[in-house]
Order: sequence, then C-alpha cells, then structure tokens
Amino acid sequence: MYYNERFFDQTLDMIKAGAVQAALPMLAGKLYSAQADPARWAETRASLHRHALHAVLLQDPFTAYSASRPRGYPGDAGLIDLIYDMQPPSGVSELGREIFDVTIKFQAPEGVRQRRIAAERLVADAHRSGQRVLALACGHFREGDPLVGQDMSQFTLVDQDGLSLDRVCARHGASIEVHEANVFRFLRQAAREGQKFDLIYTLGLTDYLDDPAMTLFHRLMKKCLAPHGRVVLANFAPNHLGIGWMDAVMDWQLIYRDEPELAAYAQSVALVARTWRDPTGSVAWCEMREA
Repeated sequence: MYYNERFFDQTLDMIKAGAVQAALPMLAGKLYSAQADPARWAETRASLHRHALHAVLLQDPFTAYSASRPRGYPGDAGLIDLIYDMQPPSGVSELGREIFDVTIKFQAPEGVRQRRIAAERLVADAHRSGQRVLALACGHFREGDPLVGQDMSQFTLVDQDGLSLDRVCARHGASIEVHEANVFRFLRQAAREGQKFDLIYTLGLTDYLDDPAMTLFHRLMKKCLAPHGRVVLANFAPNHLGIGWMDAVMDWQLIYRDEPELAAYAQSVALVARTWRDPTGSVAWCEMREA
C-alpha cells in the first residue's frame, strides 16, 4: 500500500508540474502491471480511489463520463462518440483538456476508432450489395455516417437505449428500421418469425457477455443467419496496455477474449470462424459463416 501511495504522490506531483504527457503513460503502465497480479490489484485500485490523484484525473471529461455512467451502464454511445470525435465538451478545465488530449489517444480508444473504420467498410459493402443487415447493440450507429441520406431500408438496428435510437433516426430518417429491445429478446422473436439476415454484426456487445450468455448469443444469431450469410463481431483482447487504466481510473470493466476463444464460440454452433487482431493490438475480430 505504501508503494502505491508513493507512486501516486509522484504522479500527482508530475501533473502539477506540467508533465502530463509523461505522467499519464507512466501511471497507465503501473496499473497495467498491477492488474496482472490479482493478489495486489484490489488494493492498488482502492488506494488510487482514495488518493487525491483520482479526483484530478476526473477533470478529464473522457474519464469522468466513463466513471459517472450517465445512461446507467458502462461504455454507452455518448462515451464512444467522445472517443470517435476526440473533442472535449465545453467548460472543461485547462488541466482537464490536457489530460483528455493524452487519454483519448491511448491504445484502447485508438482501437475503438480503428474498429469503427473497419465497420464502415463492412457496412458500406453490405449496403452496396443490397444485403439485409442486422446491427446489434448499435449505439449511435456511427459506422453508418457515410450513408446518411441514402436508402437504409435493408438495415435493422437494435439497442436497449432509446436515446441512442433517437439519434440514429434523426440522422437516417424513416427508411431505417430500429428496435428498442434487449438483444436476446429481439433475436428470439426474429427466429420465431423466420427473419433472416445476410450480415449480423456487433461492435462492443460481447465485451459484456459472460460465457453462458456468449454461447446463447451465438446460438440465436445462427438461427437468424441467411444462407451464405455471415456474423461479424469485435471483442476487446486481453493484455492490451489500457486494461488497468480502464478498470481503475475509468471504472470500465470488460470481458476480454482472444482469437482462439472467439473461434471456439463459433465452433460450438458449427460455424466456421476467421479471426484477426486490429492494428492497435487491442481488439480481436471474428467472422463466422456456415460450413
């Protein structure tokens, strides 16, 4: 505990001295190392929250938004928009802006931005070829921004957050089909109705699904997959450098999975998987098709 206190004291001193760009990666590295040791992680995390450093870090609107969970759950679409746009809201303190300018460029946020770029290509290709698309836990559907003003009638978007869907409808109009629903409930109903989709994808949902939920999710998606269709999902990978920071500073906990783990879920429902890692090394992707 004493070691933690000393380290946090020194980090705070560096920030006060204007060395924000050096102090924050150093702190992220410390938390990454500590998180790998379960025996000391709980105390490291608790000591940070007791320390004056934590309140200073919360001047960062990115960190503060995540920790406060204004929509009641972690990783909501508003947080993702902050990551995408890289612009702090008005009224942020000078120090808060300095911290934001560093944290928003960390490995994990860059992974989220790279994830969007990949999803934009995925969505554009599906739209161009007239595929029927199902986006699950769609958030603000920012990967669809390049398609604003076009006919989106072959797209079905599902999210439990009505505020997110309001934003989608405001941008894309009445041509896009949206459902405010639990993803599992929607998939069960769609399967009963015999609905089929050429592309089913989700960008962040599986980061929050435990093993039984993940298995069920794959089973339900397969029931809604059209012949020659595919499922694509992205899951944060273990051991990226922001794991400790996201947990201790941002109060943002995820379920991390690597490529073999994602492939195993596909295999459990007799789907053939192709997996890869994004350029940042923080996000694992899995594409699944019928054998």
